[in-house]
Amino acid sequence: MTRSIAARLLRIIFGCYFVVTVVVTAFQLTAEYKHTRTRVEREIEAMQHTFGPGIADAMWRFNDDIMRGILAGMKELPIVVGIKVVDDQGKLVRAVGTVLDEQGKHMQAQADGRLAPPVREDGLFGEVFSREFPISYPLENGALQPIGKWTVYSNRRIVVSQVQYGFVLILVNSVIKTLALWFIFTLVVRHLLGKPLRQLSDYVGQLNIDNLGSTPLQLRHGGNTELDLLANKINEMRENILAGLAEKAVLYQELAALNESLERRVEERTRAARHAQDELARSERLAALGSMVAGIAHELNTPIGNSLIAASTLGDKVKALGASYESGLRRSDMAKFLEEAEGVSELMTRNIERAARLVSSFKQVAVDRASSQRRKFDLGTVIQENLNTLSPVLRKTPYEVVLDMAPLVAMDSYPGPLGQVVVALVDNALQHAFHQRNHGKLSITVPVPEGDTAEILIRDDGAGIAASHINRIFDPFFTTRMSEGSSGLGLNIVHNIVTTILGGKIHVDSVPGVGTTFRITIPLDAPMHHEEPIIPQA
Repeated sequence: MTRSIAARLLRIIFGCYFVVTVVVTAFQLTAEYKHTRTRVEREIEAMQHTFGPGIADAMWRFNDDIMRGILAGMKELPIVVGIKVVDDQGKLVRAVGTVLDEQGKHMQAQADGRLAPPVREDGLFGEVFSREFPISYPLENGALQPIGKWTVYSNRRIVVSQVQYGFVLILVNSVIKTLALWFIFTLVVRHLLGKPLRQLSDYVGQLNIDNLGSTPLQLRHGGNTELDLLANKINEMRENILAGLAEKAVLYQELAALNESLERRVEERTRAARHAQDELARSERLAALGSMVAGIAHELNTPIGNSLIAASTLGDKVKALGASYESGLRRSDMAKFLEEAEGVSELMTRNIERAARLVSSFKQVAVDRASSQRRKFDLGTVIQENLNTLSPVLRKTPYEVVLDMAPLVAMDSYPGPLGQVVVALVDNALQHAFHQRNHGKLSITVPVPEGDTAEILIRDDGAGIAASHINRIFDPFFTTRMSEGSSGLGLNIVHNIVTTILGGKIHVDSVPGVGTTFRITIPLDAPMHHEEPIIPQA
C-alpha cells in the first residue's frame, strides 16, 4: 500500500503548525489572564481610598450596622468574593463572603459573623488571592491610630469570567485560521504536488525496457518547479536508454557476426589441431611399427640364423658323404653322417618351430591391433603376447620384468586395444620411471577376478610422479620431456581406450622416489559397440 507524499507533507506541516498554534494560543491566554488579574488587583487596591475611611470610622465607633452595610456593599462588587475585618489583636470583627482563616483555609462567613467551612469547594478556579489594608483612625492631633486590618478577597473564577470572552475569540480565531490554512494548503499541494507526482508515478510505472513509450513526459500543472526538472531528467533518461538500446542492437549484430567469425576460426583451428594430432599420432604409430618390426626381425634372426647354419652344415656333410661314396664309403662314415644329420635335423626343427611360434604370436598381435575386433581370449596370454613384442627392447635394459598373472582369465573384449594399453604403460615406465637409471623392477599383476571385472596392476619402483602432475598425466599433450621428443599423447590414449573401448577405469597412485602403480579395472565382458571401435594410435 503506497502512502501519498502530499498527505504526509500535510500531516507533518500541520502537525508542526498545530503545535505552534497551541503554544501561541496558550501564551496569549496566559498573557490575557495575567493582564486581567493585574487589572482586578489594581481595582482592589483602589478600594483602600474608597472604602477604607468608612471602615475605619465604623470600627472606631463600634458601629456594627455601618460596618455590615459597607461590607455588604463591597460584596456586591463583581471582583469581590469576600471581605474580612480584624482588630489590632487579630480578632475577627466582621466578615462576609469567602475568606481565609489564620491557617489559610477557605471559610464561609455566616450571617451572625462566625466563620464556617464552605459547603462545596470551587476547585482550581476557586483559589483566592487577596489584598490586605491597615485600618487607622485619625486623631485630633493629626496622628493615625492603628486599630486593625481589613482584607479583600477575589479568586480565579472572577478573573476567568472577566477574560472568557477574549478566550473564546482567541480560540475561535485559531481554529478558523487553522481550518482555512488546511483547506488552502490541501488545494495547493494537491495541484502543485499531488497531481504531478501521480502523473510521474503513472508514467514511470508504464515504462519498461521493452516499451519506453512514444511520447515524452509533460506535467500539466504548469510552472517550472523541481518536479518539472525531474520530468525533464526522466525524459532525458528515456532518450538515453533508447539511444543505448539502439547502440546495443548494433553491437549485438556486430557481436553475432564476430561470434560467427570466431566459431569458424575455432572450427578451422580445431580441424588443424586434430590434423596435427593425427599426423603426430601417425608418426608415432609408424615409429612404433618400425620398432615392432625391428623387434620381430631381431627375434626371428636367431632361430632362422641357427637353421641356416644347420642347413649349411648339413650340406657340407652331404658333400663330404658324396666324396666318401665315390672313394669307397665305409660303414662307420655312414653311421657318423646319419648321427650328425639327425642332430642337425633336430636343431633345425627346434629353431624353425620357435620361429613359427614367434611369427604366430606377432601375427596375432598385429591382427588384433589392426582389426580391433572383439573376441574371446585369455587375459594372461594376450599380455604375454604383447610383451613378446617388447622382448628385444627389454633384453637390452638392466630392468627386471616380473609377471604374476592368474591363469585362465577368460574375457570377451578387445585384445588389440588392451595390448596397446599394456605396451604403452610398459613403455612409459621405461622412458619415465627408469629414466637415467641402471636398475629397476617392473611388475605386471593380474589377480584372480572378483565378480565380473578383471584387474591389471602395473607397478614400478622408479622416480614416481610429482604431486603437482598427478592430476594432469592423462591430459593430452602433457609431458615433462617435450624437449626430448615426447608427444604427451601416450597416457591420454591409454585413458581413452580403457574408459571408452574397454568400458573400464584407470587409476594412478604414485609416491615420488618410491614408485608408481597404474590400476586398470575392466569388465570381463566388454560393452558392445555398434561399430568397430576406432583405436587412437600413439
